Amino acid sequence: MKKIEEAHLRKRNMKLYSLYVIFGSDLLFYYGVKILFFSQVKHISDADIVFLSTVFALASLVSLVFANFINNKTSNRKTLIIGDIINAISMIVLIVGNGFVQMAMAEMLNAVAFALKNISTGPMLEESIPKTDKKSEIFSRIDGKAYFKYCIFSAIATVVAGFLYNVNPYVPMILCLICTVISGIISFNFKEISKEQRNKQKDLIKVVKELKEGFIYTIKSKRIRALLLALGFIWGIFILYMTYQTTLLKNMNISAASIGIIAMFLEIIKGYGGRFANQYNKKLKNKSLTILALTVSISFIIAGIGSLLNISFAIQIVIILVAFIIIDTIRGLYMVLYKKYDNNFSNVKILPTIYTMTNIYWNLERVIITAIGSFILTIVDVKYGFIIMGVIFIVTTILISTYMKTRVGLKPEEYSNEDLKYSND
Repeated sequence: MKKIEEAHLRKRNMKLYSLYVIFGSDLLFYYGVKILFFSQVKHISDADIVFLSTVFALASLVSLVFANFINNKTSNRKTLIIGDIINAISMIVLIVGNGFVQMAMAEMLNAVAFALKNISTGPMLEESIPKTDKKSEIFSRIDGKAYFKYCIFSAIATVVAGFLYNVNPYVPMILCLICTVISGIISFNFKEISKEQRNKQKDLIKVVKELKEGFIYTIKSKRIRALLLALGFIWGIFILYMTYQTTLLKNMNISAASIGIIAMFLEIIKGYGGRFANQYNKKLKNKSLTILALTVSISFIIAGIGSLLNISFAIQIVIILVAFIIIDTIRGLYMVLYKKYDNNFSNVKILPTIYTMTNIYWNLERVIITAIGSFILTIVDVKYGFIIMGVIFIVTTILISTYMKTRVGLKPEEYSNEDLKYSND
């Protein structure tokens, strides 16, 4: 491949990446009305709705190794295409299906789709950026801007979904399906980079050997293991928060349209948070993840206490919204930082495997956290659930932070050779 042609393809991919992130990062028109749709249209209980998140996480775990194999066997582009096709099918099942079992099937298909998409979206951008000393900063800058654009578009989609839900609850779901199709069209337009390198990996034995090497590295490296433990824990908190958030607002008799407006506002906040990821990380460095987790945990408690106070409804909402604003700001920071950490702690050879391991930790800890969160809602109201889970999160954060102290943020000479084997930093 000629250098000029390759440079053109890299530039094309980097431009398409932002567009793909907007339509393909997540399900647009969906999450703002998801809880309402499941409970009012599909007649699923609050506890079962939380449990569906556990089903998603378990399905993700099962499909991640398969997704990594597909990625190594084909390419990041083809993995994205397959993921988008399955994602569209999952939305069709969700729209036409009824009852818990069929909703669980939709969640499982969605899990397979995002297992494929999550391990190839970041590497698609990574392989498109030319080699340079500032590659990590360029990646974070492009990804941060793309994520901000996604949040703005998602915010608009969320508030529109809230109003359209009152007209017909199926309209937001159909719009979500259309967005998944657009995402698939965009993925078809990405171009392969370094085709010759990819073709050499087609041999099954080489694929298995490379997978094995990457997995062994992530298991043996105390540094990577500690990092993924922290990333997975924080992700699990966010997943529970998204369900608890809408459930709390619904139980406080907030209308679908109003929930949509709140969700739109929080999406914008999340987008702005992502734009400051580099500055935040430079300032707090090794304490970044610990402070993120503690702040979110305390915000959980504030939201729960605010909803229980015997004060005017308007002040209650203000307190809860302040807690939600803090959490969503941190969500924005996290969504950019985790990719930066994954990229810094590995090289392009095993990057898809590192993304796979990140998703495995995400879903293992998500299963545990959502299972506990679901169980809590069978005993108490979501108002108390916020407080109980917040306390659990604070204790867990302290334990994880203690574990990380001797494994992450050390001087280069303090790491083992295994820790630095594939490092980019």
